Amino acid sequence: MKKIPWKQHELTVYLPENTTPQLTIIVQDCDYLFEYFKQHPLEHIAFVGVEPIDRDKEYTPWFATVDDRVYEGESDTYLMLIIEELLPFLHEKFNLSIEPKNLGIAGGSFGGLVSLYALLTKGSCFDYYFLLSPSLWYPKFLSFMAEHPSINDEKHIFWYVGRREGVGYPNILRHMVPYTLKAAKLLATKLTNPNSTLQFITDAQGVHRHHYFEKYFQRNILQLEKRYKTSIKN
Repeated sequence: MKKIPWKQHELTVYLPENTTPQLTIIVQDCDYLFEYFKQHPLEHIAFVGVEPIDRDKEYTPWFATVDDRVYEGESDTYLMLIIEELLPFLHEKFNLSIEPKNLGIAGGSFGGLVSLYALLTKGSCFDYYFLLSPSLWYPKFLSFMAEHPSINDEKHIFWYVGRREGVGYPNILRHMVPYTLKAAKLLATKLTNPNSTLQFITDAQGVHRHHYFEKYFQRNILQLEKRYKTSIKN
Protein backbone atom coordinates (compact mmCIF):
# COMPACT_ATOMS: atom_id res chain seq x y z
CA MET A 1 0.00 0.00 0.00
CA LYS A 2 1.49 3.31 -1.08
CA LYS A 3 0.42 6.94 -0.51
CA ILE A 4 1.52 9.13 -3.40
CA PRO A 5 0.97 12.87 -3.99
CA TRP A 6 -0.17 13.45 -7.57
CA LYS A 7 -1.35 16.73 -9.16
CA GLN A 8 -2.84 18.13 -5.92
CA HIS A 9 -4.56 14.79 -5.29
CA GLU A 10 -3.36 12.06 -2.97
CA LEU A 11 -3.37 8.53 -4.36
CA THR A 12 -3.58 5.34 -2.35
CA VAL A 13 -2.21 2.49 -4.45
CA TYR A 14 -2.86 -1.13 -3.50
CA LEU A 15 -1.02 -3.73 -5.58
CA PRO A 16 -1.17 -7.53 -5.26
CA GLU A 17 2.09 -9.06 -4.13
CA ASN A 18 4.08 -11.18 -6.57
CA THR A 19 1.41 -11.16 -9.30
CA THR A 20 0.33 -8.93 -12.16
CA PRO A 21 -3.23 -7.72 -11.45
CA GLN A 22 -5.98 -8.85 -13.79
CA LEU A 23 -8.05 -5.78 -12.95
CA THR A 24 -7.17 -2.28 -11.70
CA ILE A 25 -10.01 -0.27 -10.17
CA ILE A 26 -9.89 3.53 -9.93
CA VAL A 27 -11.74 4.34 -6.69
CA GLN A 28 -13.22 7.74 -5.86
CA ASP A 29 -12.94 9.26 -2.35
CA CYS A 30 -9.55 7.65 -1.76
CA ASP A 31 -9.38 4.29 0.00
CA TYR A 32 -12.33 3.73 2.37
CA LEU A 33 -14.04 1.30 -0.02
CA PHE A 34 -11.05 -1.06 -0.08
CA GLU A 35 -9.98 -0.66 3.56
CA TYR A 36 -10.86 -4.32 4.21
CA PHE A 37 -8.33 -5.56 1.68
CA LYS A 38 -5.43 -3.92 3.49
CA GLN A 39 -5.75 -6.75 6.00
CA HIS A 40 -7.06 -9.36 3.57
CA PRO A 41 -4.78 -9.19 0.52
CA LEU A 42 -5.97 -10.04 -2.97
CA GLU A 43 -3.96 -11.74 -5.68
CA HIS A 44 -5.56 -10.47 -8.87
CA ILE A 45 -7.09 -7.02 -8.24
CA ALA A 46 -5.36 -3.67 -7.73
CA PHE A 47 -6.95 -0.47 -6.39
CA VAL A 48 -6.01 3.16 -6.91
CA GLY A 49 -7.88 5.48 -4.57
CA VAL A 50 -8.05 9.13 -5.63
CA GLU A 51 -8.59 11.73 -2.91
CA PRO A 52 -10.85 14.50 -4.29
CA ILE A 53 -10.00 18.16 -4.09
CA ASP A 54 -13.65 19.27 -4.27
CA ARG A 55 -16.07 16.37 -4.75
CA ASP A 56 -19.08 18.68 -5.27
CA LYS A 57 -17.25 20.00 -8.33
CA GLU A 58 -15.34 16.96 -9.60
CA TYR A 59 -18.08 14.35 -9.14
CA THR A 60 -21.07 16.25 -10.55
CA PRO A 61 -21.86 16.16 -14.28
CA TRP A 62 -23.26 19.66 -14.84
CA PHE A 63 -24.03 22.82 -12.92
CA ALA A 64 -26.97 22.56 -10.52
CA THR A 65 -28.27 24.25 -7.38
CA VAL A 66 -30.12 22.17 -4.79
CA ASP A 67 -31.42 23.83 -1.61
CA ASP A 68 -29.00 26.74 -2.10
CA ARG A 69 -26.02 24.37 -2.41
CA VAL A 70 -24.09 24.87 -5.63
CA TYR A 71 -22.67 21.95 -7.60
CA GLU A 72 -20.29 23.18 -10.27
CA GLY A 73 -20.49 20.16 -12.56
CA GLU A 74 -16.93 19.49 -13.72
CA SER A 75 -17.03 15.71 -14.10
CA ASP A 76 -15.90 15.89 -17.72
CA THR A 77 -12.72 17.72 -16.74
CA TYR A 78 -12.10 15.35 -13.84
CA LEU A 79 -12.61 12.20 -15.90
CA MET A 80 -10.32 13.43 -18.65
CA LEU A 81 -7.65 14.00 -15.98
CA ILE A 82 -8.10 10.39 -14.85
CA ILE A 83 -8.07 8.98 -18.38
CA GLU A 84 -5.44 11.12 -20.09
CA GLU A 85 -3.01 11.67 -17.21
CA LEU A 86 -3.57 9.28 -14.29
CA LEU A 87 -3.83 6.06 -16.29
CA PRO A 88 -0.60 6.70 -18.26
CA PHE A 89 1.11 7.62 -14.97
CA LEU A 90 0.02 4.31 -13.40
CA HIS A 91 1.16 2.40 -16.46
CA GLU A 92 4.60 4.03 -16.40
CA LYS A 93 5.18 3.89 -12.64
CA PHE A 94 3.59 0.54 -11.77
CA ASN A 95 3.33 -1.20 -15.15
CA LEU A 96 -0.44 -1.47 -14.76
CA SER A 97 -2.43 -2.31 -17.87
CA ILE A 98 -4.52 0.54 -19.24
CA GLU A 99 -6.50 -1.68 -21.60
CA PRO A 100 -10.25 -1.16 -20.93
CA LYS A 101 -10.72 -4.90 -20.32
CA ASN A 102 -8.35 -4.57 -17.34
CA LEU A 103 -9.81 -1.37 -15.89
CA GLY A 104 -12.70 -0.51 -13.60
CA ILE A 105 -14.02 2.61 -11.88
CA ALA A 106 -15.84 2.74 -8.55
CA GLY A 107 -17.36 5.03 -5.98
CA GLY A 108 -20.16 5.64 -3.51
CA SER A 109 -22.74 8.45 -3.52
CA PHE A 110 -21.31 11.24 -5.73
CA GLY A 111 -18.36 8.92 -6.38
CA GLY A 112 -20.86 6.43 -7.75
CA LEU A 113 -22.54 9.15 -9.80
CA VAL A 114 -19.30 10.13 -11.54
CA SER A 115 -18.54 6.44 -12.15
CA LEU A 116 -21.93 5.98 -13.80
CA TYR A 117 -21.37 9.18 -15.78
CA ALA A 118 -18.07 7.69 -16.95
CA LEU A 119 -19.97 4.69 -18.31
CA LEU A 120 -22.28 6.96 -20.29
CA THR A 121 -19.67 9.42 -21.58
CA LYS A 122 -16.25 7.70 -21.44
CA GLY A 123 -17.36 4.10 -21.81
CA SER A 124 -14.54 3.14 -24.15
CA CYS A 125 -12.03 3.55 -21.29
CA PHE A 126 -13.35 1.15 -18.63
CA ASP A 127 -15.08 -2.22 -18.85
CA TYR A 128 -15.96 -2.60 -15.14
CA TYR A 129 -18.16 -0.28 -13.03
CA PHE A 130 -18.89 -0.46 -9.31
CA LEU A 131 -21.76 1.86 -8.41
CA LEU A 132 -22.49 2.16 -4.68
CA SER A 133 -25.65 4.21 -4.20
CA PRO A 134 -24.88 6.71 -6.98
CA SER A 135 -26.76 9.95 -6.30
CA LEU A 136 -29.55 9.45 -8.82
CA TRP A 137 -31.51 12.31 -7.27
CA TYR A 138 -29.11 14.66 -9.08
CA PRO A 139 -31.16 17.06 -11.24
CA LYS A 140 -31.83 15.85 -14.81
CA PHE A 141 -29.63 12.75 -14.53
CA LEU A 142 -32.45 10.30 -15.16
CA SER A 143 -33.49 12.12 -18.33
CA PHE A 144 -29.83 12.23 -19.41
CA MET A 145 -29.72 8.44 -19.10
CA ALA A 146 -32.97 8.05 -21.01
CA GLU A 147 -31.61 10.05 -23.94
CA HIS A 148 -28.33 8.15 -24.04
CA PRO A 149 -27.86 5.72 -26.94
CA SER A 150 -27.35 1.99 -26.54
CA ILE A 151 -24.06 0.72 -25.12
CA ASN A 152 -22.78 -1.82 -27.61
CA ASP A 153 -19.41 -2.70 -26.05
CA GLU A 154 -19.12 -5.41 -23.41
CA LYS A 155 -19.50 -3.90 -19.93
CA HIS A 156 -19.73 -5.38 -16.44
CA ILE A 157 -21.64 -3.37 -13.85
CA PHE A 158 -22.27 -3.93 -10.16
CA TRP A 159 -24.88 -1.59 -8.69
CA TYR A 160 -26.07 -1.36 -5.08
CA VAL A 161 -28.65 0.84 -3.35
CA GLY A 162 -30.24 0.71 0.11
CA ARG A 163 -34.04 0.71 0.15
CA ARG A 164 -34.17 3.25 2.99
CA GLU A 165 -32.03 5.87 1.30
CA GLY A 166 -33.83 9.20 1.17
CA VAL A 167 -36.61 8.06 3.53
CA GLY A 168 -37.87 11.01 5.55
CA TYR A 169 -36.12 13.65 3.49
CA PRO A 170 -38.39 16.58 2.50
CA ASN A 171 -36.32 17.58 -0.54
CA ILE A 172 -35.10 16.06 -3.79
CA LEU A 173 -33.15 13.36 -1.92
CA ARG A 174 -36.42 11.56 -1.22
CA HIS A 175 -36.38 10.43 -4.86
CA MET A 176 -33.14 8.48 -4.43
CA VAL A 177 -34.59 4.97 -4.43
CA PRO A 178 -37.41 5.33 -7.00
CA TYR A 179 -35.06 7.13 -9.39
CA THR A 180 -32.40 4.47 -8.87
CA LEU A 181 -34.85 1.66 -9.62
CA LYS A 182 -35.90 3.41 -12.82
CA ALA A 183 -32.29 4.08 -13.78
CA ALA A 184 -31.19 0.47 -13.27
CA LYS A 185 -34.04 -0.80 -15.46
CA LEU A 186 -33.21 1.84 -18.03
CA LEU A 187 -29.53 0.88 -18.08
CA ALA A 188 -30.43 -2.78 -18.56
CA THR A 189 -32.21 -1.84 -21.80
CA LYS A 190 -29.15 0.10 -23.00
CA LEU A 191 -26.72 -2.84 -22.64
CA THR A 192 -27.05 -4.50 -26.02
CA ASN A 193 -23.88 -6.63 -25.98
CA PRO A 194 -24.88 -10.22 -25.08
CA ASN A 195 -21.76 -10.56 -22.91
CA SER A 196 -22.50 -7.49 -20.79
CA THR A 197 -23.62 -8.02 -17.20
CA LEU A 198 -25.58 -5.89 -14.75
CA GLN A 199 -25.81 -7.08 -11.16
CA PHE A 200 -28.26 -4.88 -9.24
CA ILE A 201 -28.59 -5.44 -5.48
CA THR A 202 -30.69 -3.75 -2.80
CA ASP A 203 -30.74 -3.96 0.98
CA ALA A 204 -34.11 -3.56 2.69
CA GLN A 205 -32.48 -1.84 5.69
CA GLY A 206 -29.77 0.01 3.80
CA VAL A 207 -29.25 3.72 4.35
CA HIS A 208 -26.85 6.13 2.64
CA ARG A 209 -23.74 5.38 4.71
CA HIS A 210 -20.21 4.16 4.06
CA HIS A 211 -20.83 0.97 6.04
CA TYR A 212 -23.24 -0.31 3.41
CA PHE A 213 -21.11 0.85 0.48
CA GLU A 214 -18.08 -0.99 1.89
CA LYS A 215 -20.07 -4.13 2.63
CA TYR A 216 -21.41 -4.59 -0.88
CA PHE A 217 -18.24 -3.46 -2.64
CA GLN A 218 -16.26 -5.98 -0.60
CA ARG A 219 -18.74 -8.74 -1.43
CA ASN A 220 -18.56 -8.06 -5.15
CA ILE A 221 -14.77 -7.79 -5.20
CA LEU A 222 -14.42 -11.13 -3.42
CA GLN A 223 -16.67 -12.71 -6.05
CA LEU A 224 -14.47 -11.28 -8.80
CA GLU A 225 -11.29 -12.44 -7.09
CA LYS A 226 -12.70 -15.95 -6.82
CA ARG A 227 -13.63 -15.88 -10.51
CA TYR A 228 -10.10 -14.85 -11.49
CA LYS A 229 -8.59 -17.62 -9.39
CA THR A 230 -10.88 -20.20 -10.98
CA SER A 231 -10.17 -19.02 -14.53
CA ILE A 232 -6.41 -19.10 -13.98
CA LYS A 233 -6.54 -22.62 -12.53
CA ASN A 234 -8.55 -23.81 -15.49
